[in-house]
Amino acid sequence: MSAPTPPPGEPQPQGPAVWPLLILVLALVFLIVFVGLAYLTWSHPSLGTPLGTAFMGVSLLVTLAIALARR
Repeated sequence: MSAPTPPPGEPQPQGPAVWPLLILVLALVFLIVFVGLAYLTWSHPSLGTPLGTAFMGVSLLVTLAIALARR
């Protein structure tokens, strides 16, 4: 048995929203990586600049990829 079709004047029901969940997961990953970087740079201060620069570069690329995917 299939779901009833709404009349033509009513908006179509939408499926589950994926973007809020994706943003939540990315925020959690970002937080975990940030805490890991903070601990690593606290333990080995000489690694702070290269690791921080690499992480910011990857974050920028991921942000650009998400922005372009939503276009």
